[in-house]
Amino acid sequence: MKHTVDVAIVGGGLAGLTLALQLSRRRNDLHVMVIDRGRRPAPERTSTVGESFAELGSHYLRDVVGLADHLDSRQLPKFGLRFFVGDQEDLADRFELGVLGTDLCTVENGRLAGLPLRTHQVDRGRLENELAVRCVASGVELRSGTSVERTELGPDRHVLRLSGDEGGVVEARWVVFATGVDGPGDRPAWRSLNHRATAVWLRVEGDLDVGSWSDRPEFLARTPPSFRRLSTNHLLGRGYWMWVIPLPTGVTSVGVVADPDVVDLSPRSYPDLLEWIEPRDARLAAELAATRPADERLHTASLEAGVAPKCFSGDRWAVVGQSAAFVDVLYSPGADLIALGNTLVSDLVERDLDDGRIAGRCAIADRVFQGLAEGFAEIYRGHYANFGTREVVGTKVLWDSALYFGFNTMLFRHGLSGDPAFLSRIQPELLTVRSLQARIQGRLRRGDIVPMVPGGDATVEWGSVEWMMDAYRGAEAQPDEEHVLRQLRAVLSTLERVGRRIEGNA
Repeated sequence: MKHTVDVAIVGGGLAGLTLALQLSRRRNDLHVMVIDRGRRPAPERTSTVGESFAELGSHYLRDVVGLADHLDSRQLPKFGLRFFVGDQEDLADRFELGVLGTDLCTVENGRLAGLPLRTHQVDRGRLENELAVRCVASGVELRSGTSVERTELGPDRHVLRLSGDEGGVVEARWVVFATGVDGPGDRPAWRSLNHRATAVWLRVEGDLDVGSWSDRPEFLARTPPSFRRLSTNHLLGRGYWMWVIPLPTGVTSVGVVADPDVVDLSPRSYPDLLEWIEPRDARLAAELAATRPADERLHTASLEAGVAPKCFSGDRWAVVGQSAAFVDVLYSPGADLIALGNTLVSDLVERDLDDGRIAGRCAIADRVFQGLAEGFAEIYRGHYANFGTREVVGTKVLWDSALYFGFNTMLFRHGLSGDPAFLSRIQPELLTVRSLQARIQGRLRRGDIVPMVPGGDATVEWGSVEWMMDAYRGAEAQPDEEHVLRQLRAVLSTLERVGRRIEGNA
């Protein structure tokens, strides 16, 4: 049987389902089909990496895709990123950077619901099941248990030949590949972004609450108990970092990411992993030994940062999600790349339906998307060797956060990330940012900086760093493009001043 659709999305994971829902919300006259090898509903507890969502990706899910009600009721609020540097068993003795006080928090129905730019920790199975339900309710045709055997990309229509539960032939004006690793068969190999890492992860039963890893009064008094537990917690040392993330189905996600050029990470079993962790973080090893894995096995991966050389084609095909780019999991950028890629595709589909002239816009979309991927890679490449140095980590996290809030998040939240006219207006600012970023990241790699955080066993309240918070607050809401432009220029001026201090030129 032959079916004709406007958009065929190959892949029914996070990228494919959010794109389908976004398209259906923007144009209810579109016939969108999602072709998914998996079956729904999936188990709520999954082994999929990507449980922590940053500000840009969370805005996309909450406000663009319309999942705020689900995220607030069925997932967990996130109290920002939290970093601990050191190997002391008592966390009170480690350097800590994170949200401590309640001044920044949003209160809903008498409870602390998160920070102003709302973010979340999620069970991916639960989230993707909800997306699938909403896609079907909005008119998206969801083909589960179905694979694409062959793709024929043509000048007028694309042909997909299917097998599985629902075989047949699909003709589509647009094809979007959201399969995680695959794309159109004739696509060249990824362009390397010159960064690699090794990752090992699993879920364990119960709640590993880092807020309970010290009973010292000064540690307990710094912040409400829930803040540490509901943060995305990072435990850092030279060449590696480890995450501890609570999930709403009663498990905790734990993982290790290492630079293979600095430290070897190759455990084959859970006991092997505990043996690797113990000399680096005895407290985490003890906590893990006292619980039991929720997963049947360790999940391991060699992570190679790269980006597709073409993500958006004037022949009306595109790649999104991990089919388009991967950089690293530190700072949780995966959903950000999905958000930008999906939004660029949605803009192109609408423009194609309106006037058919998309070749120039595809080229712009490619430059914008690849620029974001390259920018993310810059903040990871060569930095793991300094993850055991608290002054470097503290300065880097604050710098990276200010740039992320003041530029990436600001532009996306105001619908300007792919706007050619606005991007043309801010070309001087973008070039300045690129040059400044390359210079500061180079200094951070070498550790040749004037620290922006105190030394010793200090604790840094994330919200008390005025220059970083100016960028954060500015990303919340601006009334129009002129205000966005003024805010971008103000952030750039601040970053230039801070950059001079980091370089010792202030």
